[in-house]
Amino acid sequence: MGPVTWILVAVAAIAVVALSVWGLSRRTRGSRHNSNVIDLKSKLKYSRAKDVQACSKCRRKRQVTFYADDSGAVRGLCNECKKELSQHRELYPV
Repeated sequence: MGPVTWILVAVAAIAVVALSVWGLSRRTRGSRHNSNVIDLKSKLKYSRAKDVQACSKCRRKRQVTFYADDSGAVRGLCNECKKELSQHRELYPV
């Protein structure tokens, strides 16, 4: 093999390495932005008071606790609705 062949082989090897490095860096950068994983540190900054949901009974936006009844139905109830329903039904915290 002549010197020209060695130069072409070296250029091809450099091109393969450069393309593989570029592809790996692009794949990791894209998965970071399109991921469904939430960073735990960013979630801890928010207080629980901001995580409000609608009550299953009154539909007001409040902090709810989830309870199951005797039939197995799970409901998210605020404190007021929990007091009302616990008089009529047995509620089990989930």
